[in-house]
Amino acid sequence: MKLSVVIAFVLIIASISTAQDTGVVPQTKCSLHTANVISSIQCKEYCVINGKAGGYCNVEGLCTCRAENTHFLIRTIVDLLNKKSNRNSEDASGFSPERILSNDYRESVPAAAGRWLRQRARTVCSYSMVKRRIPVLLWLPNYQWSFLPFDIIAGITVTLTAIPQSIAYGILSNLGPQYGIYSNVMGCLAYAVFGSVKDVTIAPTSLTAIMVQVIVQELHYGTALLTFLAALITISFGLLNLGILVRFISIPVIMGFTTAACFTIGSAQVRSLLGIKTQGKRADFVTSWNNVFTHLNEVRLPDALLGCCSIVLLVVMKLSKDLGEGRSRTFFKYFALLRNALIVVIGVTLAYCLTTDIDNPTFLLTGHVQAGLPAFQVPPFSYTNDNGTVYGFGDMLAVMRTSIITIPLVTTLEIVSVGKAFSKGKSIDATQEMFALGMSNLLVSFCSPLPVAGSFTRSALNNSSGVRTTLSCAITAVMLMLSLALLTDVLYYIPKATLAAIVISAMAYMIDWEEICNIWRTKKLDMVPFLVTALACLFYELDYGILVGIGINCGFLLYLMSTPRLTVELMEISNLRVLLVNIDQSLAFSAVDRLRGWILKQIERHDGVELVVIDGLNVHFIDMTVAKSFVEMEHDLQMRQVRLLLWRFEPEIACTLLRMREELFFPILRTDLGLQDAVSRWKHIHYLQTDVVQ
Repeated sequence: MKLSVVIAFVLIIASISTAQDTGVVPQTKCSLHTANVISSIQCKEYCVINGKAGGYCNVEGLCTCRAENTHFLIRTIVDLLNKKSNRNSEDASGFSPERILSNDYRESVPAAAGRWLRQRARTVCSYSMVKRRIPVLLWLPNYQWSFLPFDIIAGITVTLTAIPQSIAYGILSNLGPQYGIYSNVMGCLAYAVFGSVKDVTIAPTSLTAIMVQVIVQELHYGTALLTFLAALITISFGLLNLGILVRFISIPVIMGFTTAACFTIGSAQVRSLLGIKTQGKRADFVTSWNNVFTHLNEVRLPDALLGCCSIVLLVVMKLSKDLGEGRSRTFFKYFALLRNALIVVIGVTLAYCLTTDIDNPTFLLTGHVQAGLPAFQVPPFSYTNDNGTVYGFGDMLAVMRTSIITIPLVTTLEIVSVGKAFSKGKSIDATQEMFALGMSNLLVSFCSPLPVAGSFTRSALNNSSGVRTTLSCAITAVMLMLSLALLTDVLYYIPKATLAAIVISAMAYMIDWEEICNIWRTKKLDMVPFLVTALACLFYELDYGILVGIGINCGFLLYLMSTPRLTVELMEISNLRVLLVNIDQSLAFSAVDRLRGWILKQIERHDGVELVVIDGLNVHFIDMTVAKSFVEMEHDLQMRQVRLLLWRFEPEIACTLLRMREELFFPILRTDLGLQDAVSRWKHIHYLQTDVVQ
């Protein structure tokens, strides 16, 4: 059927060409490439003999074959027919056989785009999309009572770890211990409704705490505006399906950022671990260690002993998770998972028993934790800090700087990574996770300035507890609210050295040394973005450091786009010295100068080149700059008495070139399957000997 259609097209075009030959041009005599004088009938016969659709004598008195047009179009039609069962429908690029046969090379919006937009609009406004964006509507009607014990156990177990970690991260962020719990409560409530991965737990993390630390020093509660704006950006990314932006953050950049963040966070806790009261101006890596060495005379022996012993116990408890068999193995597993809560219990007990004077405690304590639920208020768009400095909206944005972008990127990366880690090979909806994270931070911003993200430690605890649904997050939120109402007196006695030990031990295990070794072993060039990101984050700022790493990655991508791999092969075809140029990728504007200069150098290196053939088999995209460069390249080659032939370029690419300059590119575009055929047929037009037709 396809062959018959092609034959029909050929016959139609041949008949049209014959009609045009007899009526369009009045010439009855013409020369064959300025050599022989022949009649218009002989011109047409010559063209047909050589596989063309026909020929005619043009106004300049030259025999002109119509074959190049027909040959190129028929190849395109065959390709289209092989791709689509419906020969009359347009493809994704808007090309159809009818358009090609009528020499219509215009670029039009694909017909499928309108259908896609209409379908997308119907999908977005459908109830199924609402249920997809609010997963609680899916699992709650089908909830089984047998799931409830597992979700309750998971929620309570996570709470035991969440209380000390939330307090620690609230202090780390320069806010107050209660703000860490506030953020955890609101984040868990929102994720219970919008989350799609049952194992994930939303909470403040060390990264979110350290990224807002400097901003909190100036704006304090005004940092809630940063959380609010970051939430809106994350929701926008999710609704617009812009999770693709995370792909520009490579593993080496992630590892560099994570490693530097671990060193920075751990260094900031050394002061509390040793009982030093004086706080540095900033909490970056250099300032933290400078502050420690400057105030070594303030080291408190009880705090240092408690902190170091707590780290040792935490490490021992973590290593004990694989001990025992049967029930004892289960005991040691939960013993290791609940190590943070157990260390806090030990620390609180020691502090309470050894403190005889509340005004002069044995250890530096967390102190007063505000009881009750947080006040629900709109994030401030202007703020006056404790020093009386007034910040307008623009001033607050100036303080936040790039954190407005880096926090959504980092938190999105965290939650997607945590979700994939516990999905057990199942695909996760990254767009929905971004939307859930954005909604969580949006709710958090009305109660606390500390943003939340996916917590790997608490998600692992959730998973090992046999969680069934995201209801466990709601249970964790309820338990945290109960702790704020009933346990504030107990929270007062938590030693800061104990919290510092928890954070430092967590940071030690967050550094993935094995992955760093994989980077070195697999591709040593990837150590460049890893080291640059790590050093920039350590010695400058975390948010700028990750942007530097992303910039280096984008630089690598631009370099690869600008330097396509070019190979050349010199051969003899049809008594022509042909230089075949192979390109291994699409061509963007940044690559044209290299391509053009490289071809001219190859012509100078190889003597006697008559024809340059560019193989476009692997070229799937060009832009206007590339098309213009081909025009200039053809001119440069003509100045050197060399001709140009473009072989096996896709129809979309060919039409781009034809839109640039049809009269130039039409004769030099070939789609023959074999290079021998392409060069031979091209030669029949441009290099005919005088005795071909008598």
